[in-house]
Amino acid sequence: MLNITISILCYVLTSFYSLQYQHSNGSTVNMSSYQGKKVLLVNIATNSPRVNQLAGLQQLQQQYGDSLVVIAFPSNSFGNESRTDAEISQYCHSNYNTSFLIAAKGAVTGSNPLQVYNWLSKSTENGDMNLVIGADFQKILIAKDGSIQGVFSPKVDPMSDEIRTAIETSY
Repeated sequence: MLNITISILCYVLTSFYSLQYQHSNGSTVNMSSYQGKKVLLVNIATNSPRVNQLAGLQQLQQQYGDSLVVIAFPSNSFGNESRTDAEISQYCHSNYNTSFLIAAKGAVTGSNPLQVYNWLSKSTENGDMNLVIGADFQKILIAKDGSIQGVFSPKVDPMSDEIRTAIETSY
């Protein structure tokens, strides 16, 4: 007689809309408040060589603001963010006239990343991929249904045809 054991792995996926983050002003923000919109997540650093991408992120927010929410997540994970939350917000507003959302500074890699980046890094949470954030200004587009719609290299300009087409054609 042959004994066969079958293991079934069950993963409980976490909805993007069940996540939270801390805004740079200290308040807790629920991702559920963005349900029905596309969300562009970007890990930023004000001392990064790509800091000028903040201007493009602002342009995206202005151009697609009715259907897109841009959220910047300041991080020192790559050694390019020495400012405090207040200093980061001031820098972004003063130098790039930003109106997009800016989260509190936190890790996007390592053993204790921000909740959103923990979700992005585990296919068992997001149901799609084990995303590795490799540098400042990596961009992730979340579709209206809370799924990962696109991942864009830090080198890709926010106003590139690649990103704008993804925003316009995503569901």
